[in-house]
Amino acid sequence: MNRISFLLPVHRLFAAGSVISLAGMIAAVVIQVFSRFFLDAAPHWTEEAARIFFIYSVAFGTGTGIARGDFIRLDLIGKHLSPQNERVLHIFTESAVILFSVILIIYSLDFVRLGMDEKSPALQVSMGLVFFSMVIIGMAIFIFTLESLYRYLRELKRK
Repeated sequence: MNRISFLLPVHRLFAAGSVISLAGMIAAVVIQVFSRFFLDAAPHWTEEAARIFFIYSVAFGTGTGIARGDFIRLDLIGKHLSPQNERVLHIFTESAVILFSVILIIYSLDFVRLGMDEKSPALQVSMGLVFFSMVIIGMAIFIFTLESLYRYLRELKRK
């Protein structure tokens, strides 16, 4: 897949974020399972940590999934359109997703601000940190859909 060269560090960041958050989730679950079987009780923080790592693995995985084209795409309507109208539909759909991501980023930043004073029960971290995952999802959708649209338009010019 052709990627825009200056976005390669962003691709790597999202891939690394996915791996790190997944590894963190697995580590928290392993600690919890080990503690339940071999110790008297599991640490109280492991369930919450696993949940937060899971949330971030989804957030970073969204970017990786969009960049790799792993999400489901419905081609039912496009199959029944002329090539010209199919191109218009594709551009409209990608543009609508980009607009949605901008709205998501704006409102999720407000959500993060609301959560800054709230603490998670077990880890006592700011819930703004947890809610920031929504900003990451919005940014992932924006960056990688914009990249996809750019590649599509560039491909149309070549034809």
